[in-house]
Amino acid sequence: MNIEDIAHEHKEQFSDEFLRWIPENAHVWVAFEHEAFKVIHAGFKHYSARTIIHVLRHHSALSERGDGGWKINNNISPYLARLFAILNPAYSNLFEYRTAHRALKDGVTR
Repeated sequence: MNIEDIAHEHKEQFSDEFLRWIPENAHVWVAFEHEAFKVIHAGFKHYSARTIIHVLRHHSALSERGDGGWKINNNISPYLARLFAILNPAYSNLFEYRTAHRALKDGVTR
């Protein structure tokens, strides 16, 4: 099962924006997961998904000088953290989560 299918299987936890974004940006997901595991292996029990996004932007800007690096909307980072927790339940407490905007918008939670 690919990353897009997994996200859609748990679509109540993601925004429509994220579900549209992930198919074209699986490479960002792979990099995010890689950085999250680096954080875990460094001994952190809690970390910021936004910090990882900033690191990815920095590294992509340096390596892809022609186009300025990856354009990652700040709205995406919480959903990458949720996806990480779904795929890596042993580390589901690495990131802090708020109620998903999609769930609020769609009336799933009250």
